Amino acid sequence: MRYLFIVAIVAIFASCTSTKKIRTPNGIAEIQYLELNNTKQYVLIRAKDKSNPVLLFLHGGPGASATALLRKFNSELEEHFTVVYWDQRNAGKSYSKQNSKEEIKVTKYIQDVDTLVAYLKNRFNVSKIFLVGHSWGSRLGLYAIQKNPEDFMAYVGIGQELASYQGELLSYKYTLNKAKEVNNLKAIKELEEIGEPISGDYTKMYKNGFWGLVQQKDWLLKLGGERYAKTKYTDWISSIWFSREYSFFDLLKYGKASGFSAGNIIYDPDFNNIDFFKQIPEVKVPVFFISGAYDYNTPWELVEKYHTMLQAPKKEFIKFEKSGHSPVFEEPERFNQEILRIYNIVKNN
Repeated sequence: MRYLFIVAIVAIFASCTSTKKIRTPNGIAEIQYLELNNTKQYVLIRAKDKSNPVLLFLHGGPGASATALLRKFNSELEEHFTVVYWDQRNAGKSYSKQNSKEEIKVTKYIQDVDTLVAYLKNRFNVSKIFLVGHSWGSRLGLYAIQKNPEDFMAYVGIGQELASYQGELLSYKYTLNKAKEVNNLKAIKELEEIGEPISGDYTKMYKNGFWGLVQQKDWLLKLGGERYAKTKYTDWISSIWFSREYSFFDLLKYGKASGFSAGNIIYDPDFNNIDFFKQIPEVKVPVFFISGAYDYNTPWELVEKYHTMLQAPKKEFIKFEKSGHSPVFEEPERFNQEILRIYNIVKNN
């Protein structure tokens, strides 16, 4: 009987999630599932004052929800913004094994952003959204401001995705050069077997290129081109495991969601067919790019080059010296300050 009682308590605990209450007169701390283009997707909205400007964060992946990490490292933003944490289709708490792999298309994600932005504008009675995108989410961010510039007051791209061919080639060469620099024979052998990416895809060793990409990015992390002074993700994984907003069962789905989304998006021709240097040479929204000096996932030099040529009403390239691909989590205090500074620049112009 005692054993069954313990099992029941653990099961209840594992299945429950909540978000910390905000005890201010106009605060909001709301968990909900929205129907976005015929799929149920998780949205968490938090603000000390819900009349504050709306900030929508587009996480990376695809399939890698950032909600738990944002809540841990960037909750300070809730003091100044109505922060919208969104688990994209088939990511995090939005994942369902009932979802079809045919729904993992770049165009579907773009439509989801459009639908969610329209909902937020109507819900909070605002004309413009402050948009922030990280990695894969930064690709969605550029698509969004190009397509509907009137919807956004500003855009911040973190670890900005830009060009499949140039980006992946730079990433591969950096990884191989680092392996040779430290004489890591295993890394050298595996990377040379994979071969240089062709049009952003590793097709020499693997038919669809996915596992070649996974292997190259694994060595990139181990050789210091993904994070500053760290070669693992164990600390971030721990943060996700102890997130209040995620149950134990949600966490079991987390890995499945990431693998499912990333493993299927690779089949979409639109995924490896981007070159924003040619496709998006101009935008009508103020843009700010934040890159880490140790980012060779989306190499910072390429972002700086794009920033230089991009035509925009206002633009700025910001380099974090103690970050890799994720300045938002690697230098969170500075990142939060930069977001507030950027908003004040936009607000006053």
